[in-house]
Amino acid sequence: MNDLPQCPTTEELADRLTAPLGSKDRFGRDGAAVLVTAGLVAAANASWDKSTISTFQDNQKLHPKVWDKLVAIHKDQKLGSIKDHLPASYTALYALVVMKDEELKAAEAEGVIKSSASSRLILDWTKAYRLKGSGIEQEMPLTLVLKQDLTAERQQDLLCALKEVALQYEAEVREGKGGLKQAEVKAEARKAVADRIEEELMRLLGPVVLSAPEDLKSKFEVRSAAELINGRRDAFTGFLQVLEGKVQEVFWRKYGRTYCLKIARDFNLTDSRTDRFQLKDRLKKAVEKWDPIITGFRSMVTEIQSTYMK
Repeated sequence: MNDLPQCPTTEELADRLTAPLGSKDRFGRDGAAVLVTAGLVAAANASWDKSTISTFQDNQKLHPKVWDKLVAIHKDQKLGSIKDHLPASYTALYALVVMKDEELKAAEAEGVIKSSASSRLILDWTKAYRLKGSGIEQEMPLTLVLKQDLTAERQQDLLCALKEVALQYEAEVREGKGGLKQAEVKAEARKAVADRIEEELMRLLGPVVLSAPEDLKSKFEVRSAAELINGRRDAFTGFLQVLEGKVQEVFWRKYGRTYCLKIARDFNLTDSRTDRFQLKDRLKKAVEKWDPIITGFRSMVTEIQSTYMK
């Protein structure tokens, strides 16, 4: 593991993050500068208490997952020797960090690692590299749209014709539901939705957890909004219910949307159809009970379902 630099104060670390949110220079003007920032974040992560870290992240609008990726970038030992060629993008650096050693060497040899490289370019290259030797050099995502219903026999005729044409290009058509890695694609898409939900939950719960009584945080072993969001659902609801004096109606009026977002996040993080059905049923029962009492409750749930639970 790389040696940690001297731990910065919150003011010193904040001074490195003065570029506007979304700016490509947020963590440094070049790859070497981003590595320095990552080192300072790693030092802070090792020395600051959880409350200080959470407060800093909230104040700087710095998502915990971004923080964790910066820590991981510093911990990796592969990038120091090529720091002069690195892009000024923490996402691109993280894409390099998760490479295997042989992949990083190959990427460097092929000129993939350069200051202008984006995370997308690096991830696409890595995917293609890993396909080599598997008999698959490249995948071409296609969607076949039929403008009329075909009988099973006609569908088979069409498939045979497509396969014959593909052979002329030394390609192979395989039947499936949208690609060789459809399950992975769907899981990645759901994970992206869960990340979007988590960002909204962080905005809603960051101030709540920060101002909650210390004894309540200790009871539920929660020091930050991120820990509450990533924890068990019963602890999530229990924490907020106790905070409001265990008064059901107060909880649902104040945290109804927060609860529903937690359900939607869990929905996108499970591969179990049974679990997803049960999570949808939880929202259905909540609507049946609280829509007659809380104005607009049904429309709020419907909006969350249509946005995050398709």
